[in-house]
Amino acid sequence: MVAKPERVNEEVNKTKFVTEYYSQNKFTVTWTDKGKLNKFGDTLFNIIENADTYGLLREDYHYSKLDSLLGSAKDPKTKKFDAVKLSEADLLFTDAFFKIIVHASKGRLNSDSLTAEWHPEKLDTNLVSLLDHAIKQNKIRETIDSLEPKNDQYQKLKLALRNYKILFKNSHWDSLKSRESDSLTFNQRLKERLIASMDYSDAYSGNDSIRLMKSLKDFQCKHNLVDDGKVGKLTFKALQQTKEDVIQQIEMNMERWRWTDGPKEKRYVWVNIPKYEMHVMEDDSLVMRSRVIVGAAKTNTPLLKSTIRYFTIYPYWTVPFSIITKEILPQLKRDTSYLRRKNFEVLDRNGYVIDTMVNWKRYSKNYFPFKLRQRIGDDNSLGILKFNFNNKYGVYMHDTDSRRLFARENRSLSHGCVRLEKFYDFAKYLIREDSLNYPVDSLNADLSREQQKQVNLKKPIPIYINYYTVEVDDYLEVHFFIDIYGRDEKMLKALKAKK
Repeated sequence: MVAKPERVNEEVNKTKFVTEYYSQNKFTVTWTDKGKLNKFGDTLFNIIENADTYGLLREDYHYSKLDSLLGSAKDPKTKKFDAVKLSEADLLFTDAFFKIIVHASKGRLNSDSLTAEWHPEKLDTNLVSLLDHAIKQNKIRETIDSLEPKNDQYQKLKLALRNYKILFKNSHWDSLKSRESDSLTFNQRLKERLIASMDYSDAYSGNDSIRLMKSLKDFQCKHNLVDDGKVGKLTFKALQQTKEDVIQQIEMNMERWRWTDGPKEKRYVWVNIPKYEMHVMEDDSLVMRSRVIVGAAKTNTPLLKSTIRYFTIYPYWTVPFSIITKEILPQLKRDTSYLRRKNFEVLDRNGYVIDTMVNWKRYSKNYFPFKLRQRIGDDNSLGILKFNFNNKYGVYMHDTDSRRLFARENRSLSHGCVRLEKFYDFAKYLIREDSLNYPVDSLNADLSREQQKQVNLKKPIPIYINYYTVEVDDYLEVHFFIDIYGRDEKMLKALKAKK
C-alpha cells in the first residue's frame, strides 16, 4: 500500500493528479515489486536519470531522492524492505511522471513571464488517464515521447543535443575570454579552441595561418557571422561560449518549441529575429529568403503572429511619440533645419499641416501637441513599400532608405519594426495570385508614379515573428545565432531560480 500523498514530504507536487491516480488504483504500489523496481519503475528511473536527452534536468524529477530511497530501502542485516521508503518512492515516481510529461510537452517556463509553471490543463488529455494507459500498455517511454512537439525543428534539435553530448562526452573547452597582444599566442589558443569544438580542419591546403583562417570562416558561417576570417567583436563573442553554453543554448531552443505548435498553414512568412532573416514557406519548401534588420536591444522587435493583408506603395512615416521626444525634439531645439533636411512635415492634433514656424524650445515630452510625418519618397525611413499586419505593438515590415545596413554583421538596429532587404521581390510574390487584377506591370507602374497607393492582397499570408538562437538545417548541421536580446540568459536564470 502507498501512503496518502498529503502524508509525504514537500518534494511531492501536491496536485490533484497524484491523489486521483492512487485513489483510482486503491493506493497500490505502481513502480516497485517486492522492494525492487519493476519494469515500469526501471524504465521511468532510466528516463529521469537521462532527462538531459530531453533537454530537461533530472533533479526536477526527484532523481537524488529516489536514488537514495531505493538504495536504502533494504536493510542489509535483516534483508527486509522499508515499506515507508518504498511508499514515498512510489509517490515521487508518480509525481515525476506527471511533471516530465508536462515539461516535455508544454515546457517548464511561462513563455511571457519566464516563470516556472505547472499547467497540465494545456494537454489534450488527463494526466491520470495517460499514466493508466502507459502502465496497461507497458509504454512509459513511448507515452512521454508521443507528447513531445512533433515539428521538424524540435526533433532535429533533440537529435543535435544527443549528438553533441555523445560527440563531446570526453571533450571540454573554456571560453576564449581574452585577446593577448601577442598574435602568435592568441592564434595558438584560437586553434586549440577550434580543435576542441571540432571546428578546425587539417584538410585545408596551405600553411597553419591559412588553415586557421579557413577554419575560422567555417566557424563564422556556423554562427551566422560575416565569414571574413577575422576575430571581430561578434566572432570573439561567439568564441567565448563554452561547451556547456552551447548545450544549454540548444536546450533553451527546445524549450521555446514546446511553447508553440508551430505554423499549421501550408504557406506563411517566418522571421527569426536572431538570424536576421525572413523566409517564405510553401508546403514545407523555402520559396524566398531575405536578410532583415530588426529591433535594437533597447527597442526589441516583438514576437507575434498576424496576417499580411495589404501593402502600401510610397508610405508616409508618422513618427511614434517616443521617437519624437527622445530623439527628434532634442535635435530640433539645436537645429531647426532638421525637419527640412529629413523631409518632415508638422501636423496639428487634427492632422492638418502647419506651415508656420514653431519655437521648439517651448515643448517637451510632457507637452508636444503635434505629429511629425515624413513625406513619401525614396528617402523616407520606410522606403517605398510597407507591409501591414495587425498587432498590438504597432510594428510592420518595410523597405528602408538605409539599404547599406543590410551588409552589416549586427542588424539589430531598428526601433522594433522589421526592415526587409528584398522588399520588391516580396511584393511581387504577394501579388502573384492576382495577376489578372494587379499584375507585376501594374506594380512597376505604380512605383514609377511615386504616388501613395494601398494594394490589397487576394490571398493574405500569415506572418510569424519568432526568436530562436539555434537552428538545424536539412543536412543536420547546427547553426548558432547571437542571443541579441539576452533571452537565453533570462531563461537560464529563471530555471535556476526555481530550484
